[in-house]
Amino acid sequence: MSIPRMARFHSLEVTGIHQETADSIVVGFAIPPSLREEFRFVHGQYVTLKLTVNGEELRRSYSICSSPLDVDHFRIAVKRVPNGRASTQLVEKLRAGMRVEVMTPMGNFTTALDPAKARHFVAFAAGSGITPILSILKTVLRTEPRSRFTLFYGNTDQDRIIFRKRLEELKSAHGDRLSVFHIL
Repeated sequence: MSIPRMARFHSLEVTGIHQETADSIVVGFAIPPSLREEFRFVHGQYVTLKLTVNGEELRRSYSICSSPLDVDHFRIAVKRVPNGRASTQLVEKLRAGMRVEVMTPMGNFTTALDPAKARHFVAFAAGSGITPILSILKTVLRTEPRSRFTLFYGNTDQDRIIFRKRLEELKSAHGDRLSVFHIL
């Protein structure tokens, strides 16, 4: 279900950085109108960033956590990995207004959605693995109004629950259509 296109890098402006947990951030990118078609994505896809760290080019893939229904921007989550050169640079040094080389979206971790269907989706995630699931979850709730979503989400402790507040907001907005079970 991925959108066929030639993958290539584009320089995108960082529109915002949100400190999600002590070791993770959410990065927003602006998509200029001229690149909207190339950066059109489906829930569950990822992008690859090209960074230079100490003179070395690094490429790292990050799942998109926003919904494809939001067409003028997208967001990724980055969790600092111990001794991770790219993740450490992004978490510690990336700021709004900076530009990053971002490859067009890729990946097939998705499912077709149909507004006429009433289904029950179940997802299991742990730590930063929530990122593509959040994109899928938000898109399902907005696209299939009769479907439900159950999420089992494992983390080491409450302070490391990425998107905890956002999940609570979605639960409030969608009531019994969304069930979230935290496993600590």
